[in-house]
Amino acid sequence: MVKIYVLVFLLTAFIMLACIIYIGTRHKIKNNKLNISIVQLLSIGILTCLAYTAAIATHIEIHSEIAYIVYFSSIDWLLLTFVFYARQYTKVWAENYSAPLMTATIAFIDNISIVANLRWHHVFALKKVHFGPDDWFYGFKTTGDYYMVHLVFCYIIVALVVIIFAKKALATSGFHRNRYLAILAMLGGIVVLNVFYLFFDFPVDISIFFYAIASIYVAYYTLLYNPKAFVEYMLSTITERMECALIAFDENDSCIFANQFAKRMFSPSGDRRLLEERFRKWKDGREANSISNSSWNDIYTLNGDEYRFDIHFNKIYDRRGYYCGCYYSFYDVTGDYLAYEEEKYRSSHDSLTGALNRESFYEEVRNILDENPDTEYLMVCANVKGFKLINDMFGVDEADRLLIKAADTIRERLKPGAIFARLEADRFAVLMPKSRYTEEVFMTGMNKVSHFLNNAQYRMVILVGVYEIYDREASVISMVDGAFLAIDSIKSSFKNSIAYYGDMLRREYMSEQKIIGEFEDALSMGQFAMFLQPVVNMDGKIAMAEALVRWIHPDRGIIAPGSFIPLLEKTGYIYKLDMFIWEQAVKRLAYWASIDRDDVSISVNISVKDFYYIDLFETFTSLVEKYRVDPKRLKLEITESIFMTEKERQIDIINSLKEYGFLIEIDDFGSGYSSLNMLKEVPADILKMDMAFLSMDKNASKGRKIINTIITLAKALGMFVIIEGVENKEQLDYLSGTGADYLQGYYFDKPLPVKKFEEYYL
Repeated sequence: MVKIYVLVFLLTAFIMLACIIYIGTRHKIKNNKLNISIVQLLSIGILTCLAYTAAIATHIEIHSEIAYIVYFSSIDWLLLTFVFYARQYTKVWAENYSAPLMTATIAFIDNISIVANLRWHHVFALKKVHFGPDDWFYGFKTTGDYYMVHLVFCYIIVALVVIIFAKKALATSGFHRNRYLAILAMLGGIVVLNVFYLFFDFPVDISIFFYAIASIYVAYYTLLYNPKAFVEYMLSTITERMECALIAFDENDSCIFANQFAKRMFSPSGDRRLLEERFRKWKDGREANSISNSSWNDIYTLNGDEYRFDIHFNKIYDRRGYYCGCYYSFYDVTGDYLAYEEEKYRSSHDSLTGALNRESFYEEVRNILDENPDTEYLMVCANVKGFKLINDMFGVDEADRLLIKAADTIRERLKPGAIFARLEADRFAVLMPKSRYTEEVFMTGMNKVSHFLNNAQYRMVILVGVYEIYDREASVISMVDGAFLAIDSIKSSFKNSIAYYGDMLRREYMSEQKIIGEFEDALSMGQFAMFLQPVVNMDGKIAMAEALVRWIHPDRGIIAPGSFIPLLEKTGYIYKLDMFIWEQAVKRLAYWASIDRDDVSISVNISVKDFYYIDLFETFTSLVEKYRVDPKRLKLEITESIFMTEKERQIDIINSLKEYGFLIEIDDFGSGYSSLNMLKEVPADILKMDMAFLSMDKNASKGRKIINTIITLAKALGMFVIIEGVENKEQLDYLSGTGADYLQGYYFDKPLPVKKFEEYYL
């Protein structure tokens, strides 16, 4: 009989081991506290089972006693592990660590007491239990209260487990309550059998038989059990709450399911026949009979509103391959589509006017030209004359309102086949078939726009340039540039507001492009040379020189500055040429100092573009330090144009240069529209005035008075005065009595190559 018990207990241990192997191979154990707790529970259960098996299998008393000690001790840890498992599984008191620590401490003390039984036998003693003459094993009998302490501790732990599962069972839904009650029932069975063994003098602990059942219960109800009703409820709830329409049909095309979204969208009345009718249309339209799975996009008008759907169709087959039915899923992507279209519109259109932006316009123009090879087109561009002034006078809001009105006017006059864009600021462009262009339409539109400003004293002028597209392979940018070149040709005109890009403009444009194309190579090959024009004192002796530039072209000879300086200013290349001339000037100053002529200085011109393209302070200070030149010998000429924008920034730069030691000249004072504020705000040392005041015979007397007044003002401000543009002796005789300090002009000498200047004046 003992052997039968031993075999049964070993089989129980094997079943628990099989459960551990199953969990280890089918479920993740690492970093998963619940799975770890199950494995620990089953492992200690195996130890408990094997210890009891060893205790009844051996006939060696000491071996049996040791096995019982392991058995009683492992019971403590088995129950504590059950508590850990229960807390992880139910999440009841899962974060409470004080109680487990206390119970573990008591279990450890209890284990010490049980181990001490080897010496004092105060817990239990062995006794022989006979099934027959040769069929016996060592059982145990209690010898004192210490065993009762052990037993009470164990049942307290059991009670704790029962409380945890009962608390969870009462707090959970009916779908899950059974899983907790099943484990409670299993635990109750083990306790009942253990009580039967302890208090009814049954020969063996038959509760161990239940360990195998318990291990299967724990593994199944913890890891595998999901009530069918719960699964069905979850699936039903999920499908009802999905933000897509789900519609299922059986093999006879009868609607068997439609979630709330589907009913709301396709059959508000709830009549499934409407869904079946729609299904037949979808099926016929998509040849659903021959397709197992497919997806497409479609538009439906529902209740007067247009919706866009991503539609997925799937057929369902049983395991033998027979068709069972199908289902549709409709995802409403109307919002995504509208958001995409809005984003697409924003990325391709100007946010202020709603016109195409530059990039989209260029792309559309190219597509139209490629797709319509037989149609002649015009590029018509427009901008507002003096738009910056409008911004300054009337404010940004009024200027924006003007641009919107201008765009609306253009849009109203567009004919079929035309597109238009706002390229930037006040620059608009229109591509239109030549056959639909009439100058009168644009003139009418311009006149309308010119009256948009709410100001009777300011009449706005719209300039229009027309470029006929001959070369369709040319870049769109060049077409737009051609139209704006036409506009540039009438910017100074008060008569014309429409200009056409013709042969003359084309030649000018090609000439400009040629100059720009050759500039970089010309600069690197030394084709630009510094010329010096002498500046003399009132006694006619050399005092300084102004550095000027000439382009000595290998084919065209000397190119006048007026042919390339404005173009370099416009394109921004001027800073490269200026830096070249500045360094040439500083080199000559260094050379003159070496021949004891450091009494002669050089003035150089600074363009407004230089303030933006380079660090002027760093550039000039580096040059004079590199060539060891006194900064006072390099005079920096500026004009009022540098203060048209960012005046404070430019003045800060000039102040820095002044503090370093450079002398500042105000150039061309009096030749344009110089403001007296410039004299107040710029820390200038020299005022340079043009003889243009004396160029008109009728106003010569007024011009003299102006010159005298300006010289007097400059002297009062502590400034030296240079009069440039002196052409004849009459002017010289007059200027000798004005108090001017220096004179410059062709009367004394023209700009000379450096070598000739040095030969004549040094």
